[in-house]
Amino acid sequence: MRDGTVVVVDGAVVNAGDPALSALDMGFLHGDSLFTTMAVASGLPVFWEDHLARLAKSARFFGYPPLPGGGVLLSDCVLAIGAGPTPPTALRMTLSRGRATVPGIDGVSESVVRVVVPLSRPPRTLAAFREGVAVELFRLPWDPAGDIRFSHKTGNLLWVKWIRQQKISPSSFEQILVNGRGEILEGTVSSVFGVDRDGVLRTAPLESGILPGVVRGRILSWARREGIPVREEALRLSEISSLRELFLSSATLPVLPVRSLTAFGEKLSFLGEAATAGLFLGRYPEELPSPS
Repeated sequence: MRDGTVVVVDGAVVNAGDPALSALDMGFLHGDSLFTTMAVASGLPVFWEDHLARLAKSARFFGYPPLPGGGVLLSDCVLAIGAGPTPPTALRMTLSRGRATVPGIDGVSESVVRVVVPLSRPPRTLAAFREGVAVELFRLPWDPAGDIRFSHKTGNLLWVKWIRQQKISPSSFEQILVNGRGEILEGTVSSVFGVDRDGVLRTAPLESGILPGVVRGRILSWARREGIPVREEALRLSEISSLRELFLSSATLPVLPVRSLTAFGEKLSFLGEAATAGLFLGRYPEELPSPS
């Protein structure tokens, strides 16, 4: 491969810089695609069944052609993991509706196009976890509740890019989104959890217009199994200063404490031990695929 970067398109390894998709692909023309990003461990995507279920649910909702079986999609992932000179730390799988049989906005296709891109990101060390990150709040000029654009992971990320362009501080790791009611929703690329003054682990409900994050779901299930008080209820701006801890989650983090937060000009610090996030991080290796 010329540049050493490869991807998998419909089950074939190709050079990432080579033309492999039609210019009439609806994912390109209309943003008509779905995707998911997965961590990689022991040569397999982490939480594969969860990611597959979310992709399949969105594909059914948007009326995609039937997806290939889960075994075919997993084989694409495994092929991408082994295709390069070094194993990736994550994968992005994109499913496009493909080339329309008849051009136009109402075009349909007979099969999806599958693209898997290997990603290499520096591993997060325990020291990085303890250090945590700085974030800032961003007040949304719209209400995502009930808006289907924000409850599915689609290839149209213009709104995410626009928000990230409004970042005030270059050192901010993430922007946490707040709606007009003063409710904390999620990050641009992460879920948000907080432990309130009563020791309850809270995150916004899906009905508020957030993405059903795979690791978010895992954290909720884990907390319930462990007997940790948990509630899907949005934190409010008025509660920020009294939070015991605040942390982010995503497929590739998997959890990361917030140490400082800029809230519309006011800077707050969270200097505790991030106990709940630390407990999940300690159990996380038990959730990973076993080496074959």
